[in-house]
Amino acid sequence: MKTFSSIILSLLFFSSNYSQSNFGLGVNGGLALPVGQFTEFYSSGYGANGQFMYNVSDQFIVILTVGYNKWNVDQDAVNAKARESGNDIIFNLQSDLKVFPLYIGARYYLAGGKHRPFFSVDFGGYSYEFKLAGDVTIKFPGDDFPDINETLEGLTQTGTETALALGLGYFYKLSKHFYIEIHSKYNVLTDATTINDPDSIYDPDDPTSVYGIKGTIAFFTFMAGIDYRF
Repeated sequence: MKTFSSIILSLLFFSSNYSQSNFGLGVNGGLALPVGQFTEFYSSGYGANGQFMYNVSDQFIVILTVGYNKWNVDQDAVNAKARESGNDIIFNLQSDLKVFPLYIGARYYLAGGKHRPFFSVDFGGYSYEFKLAGDVTIKFPGDDFPDINETLEGLTQTGTETALALGLGYFYKLSKHFYIEIHSKYNVLTDATTINDPDSIYDPDDPTSVYGIKGTIAFFTFMAGIDYRF
């Protein structure tokens, strides 16, 4: 995050020394919806971002985006998968995934005037923090054996990987300086750490087997916010 802050401050300093009419700032917030296998064990999340924009031309803009997204584990989905083993297993997990993307991208407006639809392409990297903790209860039929409760080994993993995003959006001019922005992006994160995939959530040799695993994940963001043009 210190690197992100340094980039933002450098660009702000740069903008103060040149024609400010070409520069803008934006703040957005909204939903982060998992796609594909990422939906198996994670519920809908939320996110926000800040944007620094430079107008190359009336239709073409270069954008630096710094964001934040978070998802919590879907315990019902984890327990439903565990029960497919035929055993009565109940997980009580405290797990989330936080992602901090940093994109450099381009936006192309399809029309001029107040109403301006656009598409965008972003490439960059992301920092992440994956946490996993909790316990599991194994129940046995009848009264011959007592229930077993085991504490899972806690895990916190962080790192930095590459990311890509493709987007569509709409831009509306409120006044000389203020604009409303609505956009959706399809985001791809490489080597993201999440709870192990559904096919391996249950290990017959270790019924408490749940851990973090790396893989490419994808999600949609649907956001709205305010932009300010100098």
